[in-house]
Amino acid sequence: MLTAEPRGLSSDYEVRDDDGRRVGDVCLSTWLARGRIRVGDASYRVRRDGGFFGSISLCGPDGLSARAVPLRAFSRAFLIRFGERSFVLRSPSAWFREIRLLEEDQVIGTAVPEGVWSSRAHFDLPAALPVELRLFVIWLALLAWGRWRGGAVSFTGAYQVAPWRP
Repeated sequence: MLTAEPRGLSSDYEVRDDDGRRVGDVCLSTWLARGRIRVGDASYRVRRDGGFFGSISLCGPDGLSARAVPLRAFSRAFLIRFGERSFVLRSPSAWFREIRLLEEDQVIGTAVPEGVWSSRAHFDLPAALPVELRLFVIWLALLAWGRWRGGAVSFTGAYQVAPWRP
């Protein structure tokens, strides 16, 4: 189990395991579908490719690591490609914030916010997945929740993903 906790009022999250050890950092841009992921000394860049509904790429020290393609416009569902493997990240319902990670139609992971008023979230993802892929899934879930909370969509395709605070 991993926990993502926001640092201050920013869109930066610290990810820790059950023992409280830091796994990495997930940083979202406040307005655009881009950001960065840090795992130890390695830094990965997250960016949108193409236009308004383009794919989102995770680029690391060795080039492209993973790519997520939105399944529908304005949806909280992504097809993620990592090497030869494919995953789907989606919410089972439009009314709930839980997000599931599926591989070959089997649920292999879940993402659940701690509560309605919290930006902290818990992620049950397989330890067998590489750390950068698990953090990319967390990044995508945080982006999806930003949209779900009514993030502003402008004509440029920018999404506000700053943590929501009452």
